[in-house]
Amino acid sequence: MLIRKFIGTGMIAPGDISASSKTGISARALAERTGITAAPSNTAVAEQAGILFICVKPADVRKVLDEVWGVLQPGVLIVSIAGSVTLADLTHYAGLHARVVRVIPAVTAEKGAGVSLVTFGRGATPEDRERVLGLFNAVGTAVETGEENFDLYADLTSCAPAFIAAMIREYAAAAVRTGAVEPAVAEFLIRKTLSGTARVLDDEGTGFDEVISRVATKGGITEEGVKVLEARLPGVFDKVFVATERKRLIRAKELARGD
Repeated sequence: MLIRKFIGTGMIAPGDISASSKTGISARALAERTGITAAPSNTAVAEQAGILFICVKPADVRKVLDEVWGVLQPGVLIVSIAGSVTLADLTHYAGLHARVVRVIPAVTAEKGAGVSLVTFGRGATPEDRERVLGLFNAVGTAVETGEENFDLYADLTSCAPAFIAAMIREYAAAAVRTGAVEPAVAEFLIRKTLSGTARVLDDEGTGFDEVISRVATKGGITEEGVKVLEARLPGVFDKVFVATERKRLIRAKELARGD
């Protein structure tokens, strides 16, 4: 997804990109669609890369960097999009000569929207910041923050599309259970309304409370529904944050063991 978006926005020319994949099949297919170079191996990519993107599962990051460590260019900039793999981990795997960056993008980048979280290692240069932030601002909004904020911020950005979709799915399902609307109609109506609400909220200065007050007039029908949500949702979201943090701790222990 990132390669297609970087090329589509004109940030990187296809001829400047080489990519590899585990079997080579997906890299070759991407090369046919975009004009990039499909490299025969990870080392073939790494030995020429000034910026090396690591786009694999967290458990595979160390394997990939162990594989390419011996051919990395001096001062290579390594950009990892793997959750749970820290800047310290990346420096340990890649060596002190490498400059490292963590990015947590969101699926919304496919539409040139949403937030990509970015944090830089201590060796990152002003040029690194300009380059990486420029790339991710071209596919949405890049937000630079300290690594200590990554977990909570990720719940609000990269995880949020799934959370929001799950909530809206249940909202539509509740409407269907009344027996008054077909599933396809309920989904169509709520999807269009969600899209419109996002546009309203995206207007400068428009906040959640303003949208609520514009729709939920005092003493009206909508206000009664809002009262139910305000009573029930705080506890639900508290549990969401507890659950995601618990899973992150488990994942960190698994990575430490090399699972």
